[in-house]
Amino acid sequence: MAIALVVVGFIEIFSQIGIGPALIQRKKLTQENINGAFFISLLLGILFTIGLYIIAPWIAKYYDYEPLTAVLRWIGLSFFISALAIVPRSLIIKDMSFRKLFFCSITAMTIGNLGVGLTLAFLGYDLWAYVFALLAQNALMTISYWFFHPVKLTLSWNWETTLDMIRYGGGSTLFNVFNYAATKIDTLIVGKMANADQLLDQQGFQQAEQATDLSIGESNQVISQAQIDPIPTSMTSESWSTTGIYDRSVYLMSLPITVLGKLSDSVMFSGLSQLQDDLPRLQRAYLSALYHIGLLVIPGSVFMVFFAEEITILFLGENFYESIPIVKILFISVAFRSLIKISDSVVRALDKVYTASAIKAMFFVLVAIGTYFGWAYGLEGVAWSLVFAVAIQFFMMKSFSLKLVKLNWSRLIKKLIPGVITGIIAVFASWAAQAINPLISEHLLIRLLVALALNAIVLFSVAWFVPFLFKQGKDNVLATLATKIPIAALRKRWGSKA
Repeated sequence: MAIALVVVGFIEIFSQIGIGPALIQRKKLTQENINGAFFISLLLGILFTIGLYIIAPWIAKYYDYEPLTAVLRWIGLSFFISALAIVPRSLIIKDMSFRKLFFCSITAMTIGNLGVGLTLAFLGYDLWAYVFALLAQNALMTISYWFFHPVKLTLSWNWETTLDMIRYGGGSTLFNVFNYAATKIDTLIVGKMANADQLLDQQGFQQAEQATDLSIGESNQVISQAQIDPIPTSMTSESWSTTGIYDRSVYLMSLPITVLGKLSDSVMFSGLSQLQDDLPRLQRAYLSALYHIGLLVIPGSVFMVFFAEEITILFLGENFYESIPIVKILFISVAFRSLIKISDSVVRALDKVYTASAIKAMFFVLVAIGTYFGWAYGLEGVAWSLVFAVAIQFFMMKSFSLKLVKLNWSRLIKKLIPGVITGIIAVFASWAAQAINPLISEHLLIRLLVALALNAIVLFSVAWFVPFLFKQGKDNVLATLATKIPIAALRKRWGSKA
């Protein structure tokens, strides 16, 4: 399923050719823009559904795993379903109607994943429970979008304006292709190399057996066993296990980034697109986003690194105990990846997607090369190579986005100082929590809750006694919180002295 989702997710980027982002980025939309966007999306959705149905056997053959054919063909229906949703979803985001967006998503996820998915899993449908849950979720989400934002359509559109949208959409697609490919190429390479190593190990083992001086009876037994269990031509269970361990490790690392990615794709991208002609307001929005996201993700990354064991076991289960050192390394990149999302929104809002695509292409190459050579040191080597590639991408994207909004690195660093300070505080608080946790409980959830509580207490104490640490220019998260907190003492202290 991990391989199927990587393949389908990659193809889906092409199936939409960036029509959705093009609708959001344009300051003024006409009926002809909407008509062109819908019918082009629908046509492409049909073509890509048919296309994946045809090429599914070749993809399965590449991975030497025939069951992939049926899985890919069923999941391919999501291209057609998603094509119907592009226009209403994009217009909801453009209008910044995020309550509607949330309701559509939560309804589809609850019924699709929990209702359909878990019911089928309980009934023993195994992998197919996941497949049909995905299709049900997409269908329900599409219906919800149209219910909350009905779109009027006519059969006429202007090809000139439509082609201009396709131009932007092409750049956006290229940007997303390299961005997505860079986040998945490591899993694909790990899967292929793990299988190759496993086959070599089995060949070496059989050759060693044959070279051993055996009795006639033992030799016949070895030959018979070799005829029963020949060297497999498909991925072995052990190689699939290695791929699954790495895939789930990356998945766990990506959870907080996915949340911020959704925020970037909707709130920040839509909001910054409205400010694309107003440089002073665009600069303020960019710096403010750096401040608030840095204040959240830097201490959050520190906490996740310290408590990678508890998080891994609670989210993935005890069968993924081997993932813990990999997850711990990958958590280091969470802050970098999250802050990159701001730059992604800026380049998309200012229609600089083609230049940004070149940066994403370099990131893709770095991940691929790093994974290939990092494999020599196992999955931990792959994880470290990914962290290194992410750090380089961070500096490239930040340099480009700062140039676009006419800011310098010193302004960026100043905005991140409160987040760095909070991260240092989280180091000491998390270290203390690790020291006392064994004395409190062996239950992982309790240990994690104790660590969260201790971090919260320490951060609150620092905020109470030295509130100026959380202030940077006009941005002051404590002063903002003071307007929401009913306790007079907090309102007075944080609202006036911070």
